[in-house]
Amino acid sequence: MNYRELAANQRGFLLRSQLTEEEIQEARETGFIIDTPPLCPDCLFYTKLNISDRTEMFYEWWLAAFPTIPPEQRHPMPYLAGSEALDIRGIGRIGSGDPTCIITPPELMPYANTEEKVTDEFIVDDNIQPTDWSLVDNTPVENILPALRRYLMTTDDFEDSADATLGAYHHGCSWDELAEVLEVCTGQWTIYETGEKAKTGREVLDQFLNEYASPATSKDEEDDYDYDEDNDW
Repeated sequence: MNYRELAANQRGFLLRSQLTEEEIQEARETGFIIDTPPLCPDCLFYTKLNISDRTEMFYEWWLAAFPTIPPEQRHPMPYLAGSEALDIRGIGRIGSGDPTCIITPPELMPYANTEEKVTDEFIVDDNIQPTDWSLVDNTPVENILPALRRYLMTTDDFEDSADATLGAYHHGCSWDELAEVLEVCTGQWTIYETGEKAKTGREVLDQFLNEYASPATSKDEEDDYDYDEDNDW
């Protein structure tokens, strides 16, 4: 496979380790390698096949995390987790200060790209399973519920936490599943009506729905939430 085919399989990116110096020179002379953004790591080339979109930076981070290992040889599969796994799905309002993390098998850590500071941290897991992640826009990302739990453990913002939780519901997670995840938020925020703090995940969920979610203004919106005021769920 030549480097043009590699680039086509990698959303227009090429790793420096995938090219000889002669190929790099040729690709530059023909305009196949194009000028890269200032923050692009030195181990990664943009090519004329690259198409910018909202998920490009996630794929770039993942690809550059282990620049000497071709993507097809990364097994078990390292995957983006936490806030990135939510953001790539359009869940929540993820801020620039939220930590970037890649769940990583220990056997890949000797090849991790720590010099470029592609990620704030690698989280080593020696028991990565294929069911732990799924592909979203060709990027392996953590499943929604564990990603939400990881995100909630790194933020104390009430509105951002509520927004991400309700976003997860609209992406198919059930209220019971979310209540279980929200156990990590107990004792964090004071409930407006009682002056106390939630003691269970279900109480946190009720707090989100009562204090954050906009009241339904039509029957259609009530049906959309699928949640009754008597908390009968």
